[in-house]
Amino acid sequence: MRFRKKSLCLAGAALLLAGSVTAGNAMAYFTTNATASGGAQVSLGFTQTEPNETFGERSKHITVANTGERDCFVRVKIFAGETYQRGLTVEGSGWTLGEGGYYHYENVVAPGTATPDELVVTIDTMGSEQDFNVIVVQESTPVLYDESGAPYADWDVIMDTVREG
Repeated sequence: MRFRKKSLCLAGAALLLAGSVTAGNAMAYFTTNATASGGAQVSLGFTQTEPNETFGERSKHITVANTGERDCFVRVKIFAGETYQRGLTVEGSGWTLGEGGYYHYENVVAPGTATPDELVVTIDTMGSEQDFNVIVVQESTPVLYDESGAPYADWDVIMDTVREG
């Protein structure tokens, strides 16, 4: 019985010692707090773009306007049907041909502005008098910023608008 009482006392002392070692950390956890005041307005805003097309003698002049609330990047793809697709010549300062046949505008388009540089599509009808359409598909994506603050486009996040007519 005496051996048992001694073992029990040693076990209790060890438990007390172990508890006192971690008590400081636990007390620090329960007594640490922080307060904050004030606020900041957060606007998620959206990008919305509108293509503008003017027609000339066998040409189409395209700009894209940012009618949304955030800076964005824009890109355009042009279709003319199988017969006339080969007869299209596309050029424009500030525009580069990218992946998937899209022409990307190289600069950020701010809200309330349009691409200052036109994308010009010249149409060679190859002697045909048949009517055809040149279809312009445009897409936009909000401007994102990397760690150094440089803007970049993530074309997996496309903002699109569907219009009837």
